[in-house]
Amino acid sequence: MKHSPEQEKAPLFDALLAHRQRSCANFHVPGHKQGSAFDEKSKVWFSPLLELDLTEVGELDDLHDATGVIQEAEQLAAELFRADRTFFLVGGTTAGNLASVLALCRPGETLIVGRNCHQSVFHACMLAGALPVYLSAGVDDDGQERPFDPEVLEQVLRLHPDAKGVVLTSPTYRGLVQPVAELAKVCHRYGVPLVVDEAHGAHLGFAPGLPPSAMDSGVDVSIQSTHKMLSSMTMSSMMHLKGSRIDAGEVAHWLKVVQSSSPSYPLMASLDVTRRMMATMGEEALVELLSRLQDFRGNIKALRHLSERRPPGLRDPLKLSLTAGQGVTGYQLSEWLASQGVYTEMADHEAVLFVFTMGTTATDLVRLTEALRRLDQVVPLLPKTKPAQPPSLPQWRKADLSWEQLRRRPKRKVPLHQAVGMIAAEMIVPYPPGVPLVLPGERLTEAGIDYITDVIHAGGRVRGIRHEGEVPTLTAIE
Repeated sequence: MKHSPEQEKAPLFDALLAHRQRSCANFHVPGHKQGSAFDEKSKVWFSPLLELDLTEVGELDDLHDATGVIQEAEQLAAELFRADRTFFLVGGTTAGNLASVLALCRPGETLIVGRNCHQSVFHACMLAGALPVYLSAGVDDDGQERPFDPEVLEQVLRLHPDAKGVVLTSPTYRGLVQPVAELAKVCHRYGVPLVVDEAHGAHLGFAPGLPPSAMDSGVDVSIQSTHKMLSSMTMSSMMHLKGSRIDAGEVAHWLKVVQSSSPSYPLMASLDVTRRMMATMGEEALVELLSRLQDFRGNIKALRHLSERRPPGLRDPLKLSLTAGQGVTGYQLSEWLASQGVYTEMADHEAVLFVFTMGTTATDLVRLTEALRRLDQVVPLLPKTKPAQPPSLPQWRKADLSWEQLRRRPKRKVPLHQAVGMIAAEMIVPYPPGVPLVLPGERLTEAGIDYITDVIHAGGRVRGIRHEGEVPTLTAIE
């Protein structure tokens, strides 16, 4: 990928280094004074970073009113990621999701939201008082998530001409890439913006063999967790805007509201140098990684009991979902691997998920291959559990009440096994991946409760379910 000479700069990072050299007396926050006052036992680990943990002094600019080096760094990112405007985020993709929905919606206004969105999108709807229309792609006969159907989205937009926008997730946690270009065309025919939570897709479009990015597919907003699939520090993300269907000024306003007024300079600088790294060596590193992963997948094809689950449609090759089937859960696979010092991204009742990035070395893949071969021999000896069957969902459903109305309803605690037919007051979210199973205002079905119970019994964690004694409970609307 060709890049301009400007992409070899890192203006924010360089400004931090320059300030470090200039400063001879520090009379501003933060209180550790660039590491002068810090816990001695841990200082050896934090010390180099503490020298760059500064605030809005000298030439270091202001994230929420950027006119200097932060603005320059964001402009370089916009150029590289093919956006008109890029915002650095220090509250993760969550902050971008919140700001985009708040910029689009006022209380009582309609927003079309993918059912498989991260919980932060639904929190955004709650804060905005939006009236969501939930869009579901469902699963195929093998239990694999399906991509969204552009024709169904068009039907929903036709029935809801007052919708202020559409918010979808691509790629999904497990690596399914939506038909974003087609979905964007549908949205734009109806004059509404498409916002894509691209938390797991910051690497897309940077090398042959990878799917295109959301920006390259014509979306209006994409929010990327640069720390997940690229190399910036945890909590650092970028929000990219293109076109005029969403007001950049409104987005900037809401980012001030939802993000800290004391943003972390190490986080922002890590975004700056990650952008430089991607411009100068990203394609080369990703091509090498893809080649290694092709060999790795070839090596594990011979496993007898473990196999890769491949989502239908376009997928991200940097994600690998392994299943053993036959009643063996992903929790069991993940626990066994952890006992061998191999830690995975996520497990559920069916599979275990591995995430590969440019930081994945050839040695890492050799060790993983060896561990999976040993695990393959252990699988027949693992105890079996009843498979959990996710409840079926309609292709789309409009919320009966806005989140503002739901918030005002009286609530009470109910034992999970007694909640059939009751209305959930909170999100019920198997975590990870953080995708809600039941949303506030939805009635709890017997199939849904059975699924939640099976996930808990299999060793999964479910947010929104409390364990008081031996009885799991939830909060319902009276």
